[in-house]
Amino acid sequence: MDFLGLEKHIELIFWILGGAIVVVLAAFIRIWVVNFQKRKLNFLIEEKVEKIQEQKKKIEQQKYLLEQEKAKTDALLYNLFPADIAEELKTKGKASAKHYSSATVLFTDIKGFTQIAEDFRPKELVKILDRYFIKFDEIIEKYRVEKIKTIGDSYMCAGGLPMRNKTHAVDVVMAGLEIRNYILKLKQEFISKGERYLDLKIGVHTGECVAGVTGKKRLAYDIWGNTVNVAHRMQETCAIEKMNISGKTQALVEPFFEFTYRGKIPAKNKGELNMFFVDRIKPEYSADEAGNEPNEMFWEYVNLHFNSSIDFRNMERYVLNFLSTNLPENLHYHGLHHTIAVEKATELIALKEGVKGEDLFILNTAALFHDAGFVEQYENNESKGAEIVEKILPNFGYSQEHLEKIRQLIIATSVPQTPKNLHEKILCDADLFYLGKKSFHDIADTLKQEL
Repeated sequence: MDFLGLEKHIELIFWILGGAIVVVLAAFIRIWVVNFQKRKLNFLIEEKVEKIQEQKKKIEQQKYLLEQEKAKTDALLYNLFPADIAEELKTKGKASAKHYSSATVLFTDIKGFTQIAEDFRPKELVKILDRYFIKFDEIIEKYRVEKIKTIGDSYMCAGGLPMRNKTHAVDVVMAGLEIRNYILKLKQEFISKGERYLDLKIGVHTGECVAGVTGKKRLAYDIWGNTVNVAHRMQETCAIEKMNISGKTQALVEPFFEFTYRGKIPAKNKGELNMFFVDRIKPEYSADEAGNEPNEMFWEYVNLHFNSSIDFRNMERYVLNFLSTNLPENLHYHGLHHTIAVEKATELIALKEGVKGEDLFILNTAALFHDAGFVEQYENNESKGAEIVEKILPNFGYSQEHLEKIRQLIIATSVPQTPKNLHEKILCDADLFYLGKKSFHDIADTLKQEL
């Protein structure tokens, strides 16, 4: 047996086994190292992810806090300024002044406040004013009127700005009425408790003005112009527990309220101005006997007057002036006074009969023109009145359909009357409305005198 060769074979086998073991061990170590590095990498990734999540949470918390602060800032901004002005300040950093051809300004003032203030401690005085002004804020917001500022005991607001609208005069007068009624109610409460109450005066005027934001620090939204001065003058010359409005405002809101004429006052750069106390909402548009609450018809009529294509108010002024100038002086019965009475009766009956929308304008217009033919002839004046309609009304937004309805209504008042529908019956009844009044005999005598 060749032992030498066997040893070499065994040695070769050991070398092979040793090499295999080294290779396996190296592979094992490599796998262990890779797994270790993988675990280490996973640990580092998890640690990083955790840090990122913590950072994300902090960022989200900071974002939430920033959003809260932004919301507070926006709320303060929108509380200090009208919405569109606040938005302009946010986006541009400033707000440009704007001219308004028509806005209505209201001032309130407490009578004898300087003397009253001496009897109260500062905290008590602020508490009292707070109670008044917080309620005023609620009232004017209800009527889309913008608070401008308070100066001591004076409260100032305006309608028709910064968002322009056509109903601002009515909105402000309604707000003024509610403020007045609140003050009267509060007065009774104070009297019943034996406490001292405050007397309030309210002034209103309508006209052009400029409005905008002033200053760089402590920004303030304000309005300027003679309209502000006149509104303040109306307040100064008002009586306690009253609302004093200018003739310009009264002309805009006349269809909806009852007034007491107060005469004229001199105003700087304006000559003499008419003044009126606003007494109440007209009975036909009021939901209560006192005339403090508007009914559903009130707002329908307001929207009709200011948003209809028919310019009824200017047409009415034009026609009344036309009749006043051109009707013969010997019309003791069919004079201008008769036309005015028939228009009022027409509106009253129409409202009771549930007439709404532009049909109300059509009826009132027919009432204004039903005797207009007298400016040209006495007999068959109705046909002449129908012709005059054609010449005047197209200038005030009346369509051909409107004109045809008005002509038919006028012709229906011809004696003997021949009404064929509800609207014609309403106008014919209004034309003879005096038959049911206590003044029948006096009015009938004027007709006899005319004939």
